[in-house]
Amino acid sequence: MEVTVALAGAPNVGKSTLFNMLVGERRHVGNWPGKTVEKYEGELEHHGVKIRVVDLPGTYSLGAISEEEVIAREYIVREKPDVVVVVTSAIELERTLYLAVQVLELYDRVVVAVNKMDAARRRGIHVNVPKLSKLLGAPAVAISAIEGEGLHRLVELVLDVAQGRIRASRLRLDYDGLPYFTRNIVEKLGQCHSLSGYPLEWAAMRLLEGDPAFEKSLLDEGCGDVLGEIEEARKSVERKLGSPPELIAVSARYEFIQRVVSAVLEKASVAEPELTETLDNIFLHPHVGPLAALSLMLFLLLVIFSINTGFPLNFIFDYMGMPGVASMIEENSLAGLLSKFFDLLSSATASWLAALGAPSFLISLVADGVIPGVGSVLSFLPLIFMVFVAFSVLEDSGLMARFAVLGHRFAHRIGLTGKALLPLLLGIGCNVPAIVGARILESDEEKLLTSLLAPLIPCQARLVVILVFVSAFFSNPLLQALMVVFLYLYSGLLIVLLSLLFRRILLKGYEPPEIIIELPPYHKPSLRVVWWYAWDHTVHFLKKAGTVILALSVIMWYLVAYGPGGAATVEESYAAILGRLLVPVTSLMGLPDWRVALAFEAGFVAKEGLVETIVLATGINNPVAAVRSLGLTIPQVVSFLIAMNLYTPCVATLAAFYEEIRKAKYLLFLVLYEMVVAFISAAAAYYAASFFL
Repeated sequence: MEVTVALAGAPNVGKSTLFNMLVGERRHVGNWPGKTVEKYEGELEHHGVKIRVVDLPGTYSLGAISEEEVIAREYIVREKPDVVVVVTSAIELERTLYLAVQVLELYDRVVVAVNKMDAARRRGIHVNVPKLSKLLGAPAVAISAIEGEGLHRLVELVLDVAQGRIRASRLRLDYDGLPYFTRNIVEKLGQCHSLSGYPLEWAAMRLLEGDPAFEKSLLDEGCGDVLGEIEEARKSVERKLGSPPELIAVSARYEFIQRVVSAVLEKASVAEPELTETLDNIFLHPHVGPLAALSLMLFLLLVIFSINTGFPLNFIFDYMGMPGVASMIEENSLAGLLSKFFDLLSSATASWLAALGAPSFLISLVADGVIPGVGSVLSFLPLIFMVFVAFSVLEDSGLMARFAVLGHRFAHRIGLTGKALLPLLLGIGCNVPAIVGARILESDEEKLLTSLLAPLIPCQARLVVILVFVSAFFSNPLLQALMVVFLYLYSGLLIVLLSLLFRRILLKGYEPPEIIIELPPYHKPSLRVVWWYAWDHTVHFLKKAGTVILALSVIMWYLVAYGPGGAATVEESYAAILGRLLVPVTSLMGLPDWRVALAFEAGFVAKEGLVETIVLATGINNPVAAVRSLGLTIPQVVSFLIAMNLYTPCVATLAAFYEEIRKAKYLLFLVLYEMVVAFISAAAAYYAASFFL
């Protein structure tokens, strides 16, 4: 299969850099047929698909002012590439979006690449790319061609559009009455067929604005009578609307662009050099820096857990002499309130279905399976959102980049570069893009090493399980925050130790290259940008988890409700049978309960399934109450969280790993080493905690 991609963009947006980064040495230069303008083509291969990239001449628009503009639009219409990638600039978004808007009006298979994101960050410019995509009605991606950032995602989007997984439609703007005057022109163009291939509405609008190339084409094809119709329409526009049609059309496009830019672009104030120097002396200090970073992370988590338990309302009511109200607020955390909502929803749904005469198995499936299963994850959505708010504050302020520099000093000693920290940090959201993101690394050795280590990073799904368990077994927000920090730190420690070990076993003689990390300036975090980041990541989590959890809810409901003899009690169900098969192993980690063992089995599909499985196995809809009903001791809780955090990655992560590495032996190695590390770590933690507690 071959996919043809046309690169379009205004001069100085980095289009040529992007072209060279994509195709490397596999390019050749010629001339456009009958033109003096040079034509650049190149090739790359991705997932077994050959991609031919054609670099269109740089143009500010798709008018007919220059030969380059005519070439660009003629190629798009006549050659019909599978995808047109329009390159824009994050630091000049308003100016460079004009061409993108015209291409989107002309063609329906377009990807918008927002380039120079590295330069934008240095200037305190933030672009909400997901929202830009929504407003333009076409997929958009943030890239830095010169840094190689986002190029993998760009190629993935290109293939998604080319192969029909993402569908888009042509952009339609409000031209303030102009379409009324183009109706007759559209009809005449349809009769003479001189501009076949062009959308007639688009061509009619161009003719109304004045397009010498189109006018010449009409004369050459014997359709000169249309020109009279066009001239009459122009006069009517000026007479009735008070302005030339070209001015109205250009103004309409820029008004649309200004609305888009105001919605997606935010400029933050950059810190003064003196403040930057002071903060860097703290956060980049080899000894003080790690301590400051750890303290800041702990503080943010402490705030999040305090809010979840009712702070500051509990203190206010206690101060007012109303300790009963304060206690009630603490007992009904944000997660607890949502759990009660899902309890009520489950009961109401069961009553409603019973009143409709629905069969008992359907009532049980919905009220005892789907709603509690999905609710067990959604109950902790406020906590997940607040964690993303914290990460966003660190990212937008410029602190996250400093943490990466601190990490590079250690990373280089263990066989990685600071560049490898970028995909590893993606693992906080999801391990799949962390593994896929390893493509940015310079060597195959570092790519393999990073991909093997990435699943150790606690992802969103594991964070949900962590939040449920610490909320259930630790009442003090400080202890909750410390437990979360401990799990992340332990994962980091394992990454260090295993990287050193794997270098000796798998990558003998490999030395990581030195790199230069460019630090963005410190910014005052923008509430708007923080909201963008937190909301987009939360929605992504919902989309990813929602479908998986819904499917698991149905499967786990069946396993809990039925056994070899048909409908069964929980103790006699398939779920109990499956759980008991793993109990001999989990018992060695201090976890002899079959419900815990069953949760580990479900977590292999998706880590969110651990909480859902416990909810369904216990029959308690509130996830905190369900987990608490297991009666685990603190050593058992520590053992469970460590094992859950480290044991085999989910199915999606394993699939991504194999897709990138393409060697079954490394896939098997990944599964086995994580199982062994999880078992040893959890067992050691259980016996150590039992001894000291």
